Amino acid sequence: MCKVLIFSCLSVLMLMTTACGAPLSEKDDTLTTLIKDLENLGTSMNEINLELYTPNDKKECSWQTLQCYLKEIVTLEKEIEDEDEIEDENVSSVRNIKMNLQKLTDLIPPGTGCSICEANAKNFPEFRRELTNFLRSMLK
Repeated sequence: MCKVLIFSCLSVLMLMTTACGAPLSEKDDTLTTLIKDLENLGTSMNEINLELYTPNDKKECSWQTLQCYLKEIVTLEKEIEDEDEIEDENVSSVRNIKMNLQKLTDLIPPGTGCSICEANAKNFPEFRRELTNFLRSMLK
């Protein structure tokens, strides 16, 4: 009887560990995809004359930080859809980044007391660098 009880407890523990670990791998996959998409954006994107905002409190307010970056990616998407010199591949990458940022915000619970958007205006290369660094910090 005791062996059955121990085996049952171990089985439940293994199932709980597997169930709790699933969202982490999805989150990691999404983060990795986002980082690759940001790195693959072409040099024609560096010529965009657009100020994009980056948040201040990044680590304490991950959900709000992602929301801020997502809002700016939507702005960027609207801007580059009308640009002739921006390659279709880059437009597609920006759309993928937007979709994956939204997916990531759905995986992370919202924080409270964070007010961080529109803190610092940056050009696109700086914006991309800060977003990439933030995503890398979330991956660790």
